Amino acid sequence: MPDAMFRLVAPSIGSTPRIVAAIVLFVVFDLVALLSNLWIAEQVAQDAVAINLAGRQRMLSQQTTKALLLATRPTSGESPENARREINTAFTLFEQTLRAFDEGGEATGGDGHRVALRAVNGEAARIVQRARSLVGPLSALLHDDRGHLPGRLEPAADYLVQHNTAILDLMNQLTSVLEHDSVSRTRDLRTIQSGAFLLALLNFIALALGMIRRHRAAEEAGLLWRSQARQDPLTGIANRKAFEEGAEALLLRARQNKDNGALLLLDLDGFKPINDRFGHSAGDDILKAVAGALTAAARSTDLVARLGGDEFILLCPQAYKEIDIDPLCERLVNAISTLPTADLPGCRLGVSIGVATYPDCGYGLQGLLSRADKAMYVAKGAGGSRWQRAA
Repeated sequence: MPDAMFRLVAPSIGSTPRIVAAIVLFVVFDLVALLSNLWIAEQVAQDAVAINLAGRQRMLSQQTTKALLLATRPTSGESPENARREINTAFTLFEQTLRAFDEGGEATGGDGHRVALRAVNGEAARIVQRARSLVGPLSALLHDDRGHLPGRLEPAADYLVQHNTAILDLMNQLTSVLEHDSVSRTRDLRTIQSGAFLLALLNFIALALGMIRRHRAAEEAGLLWRSQARQDPLTGIANRKAFEEGAEALLLRARQNKDNGALLLLDLDGFKPINDRFGHSAGDDILKAVAGALTAAARSTDLVARLGGDEFILLCPQAYKEIDIDPLCERLVNAISTLPTADLPGCRLGVSIGVATYPDCGYGLQGLLSRADKAMYVAKGAGGSRWQRAA
């Protein structure tokens, strides 16, 4: 994500209460999506059963018609008794299913198990009502005085032959309407499910952005703290802590590789009079200028730091006495002695440098510091603005 967009969106979601709210909303939206999926599956299953039973009604209507004709007009080889049993079975299923469509309730499924049907509504309900009004007289004819099937077969057969096409057409319409309603209902439920999923996704993105923002803020705060803890606040170069950490790592690598190098300890000449005469503000300006001059004169691989006061230090990996150290020391002395001091009349700035090389003085940081410190005082005792190698 582009930083501009991140800065625009992230601040609104980075606080702890908002992240907690985002987590809660994510769970809610996810549950809605899950429950809607289960609901869709249940609805599709119920619709499939209803559509299947509506299709079976057409078959039961035809089966009842055929059985009535066989019972009242038997042909050679056909048993009227079997036809009566078939009327009882087929019409009972037809009537029971039609009632379940109209009122809701149980019906017998194709596998013989009981299934629950919800009452149809809308156009499907109107179709079922018309079908029941047509089937009502047939039901009255087929049930005897005790309510048993089959009853008066001849008039029942005549009635069904007369109205069979209408009943069959109504069952076809019922099947079509149920299929259409199922598709429409599933589409609506899918829309709800997609909306919940989209909201959950957007909320997840918001949550992720908030967490990223918090992580970035914590990371930036950590970097700032580490930078401040290792940076000299006045000059901006490394402080003693940063120098010691970096030097220890460089010296350990040098010891392993048996590399050469040097540690340069620098103490400014003439700095105290500047502080005393012109104040700490002038002294601070000198220290900043010295830090800049040292950084500019040093090699890119050198570690430059301020130890405190007017003491500075350089660690120069892979520096050799004649080739690297002497030219570097000369550059440092010249750079500091030529710093502008026009605003400080009567003041002369210089630097005394003590040089301790390794492996000659060992690879230990404290040992190198001690040897360089002694050499630096020798250079200062000789008048300053010079360098001295440790003996």
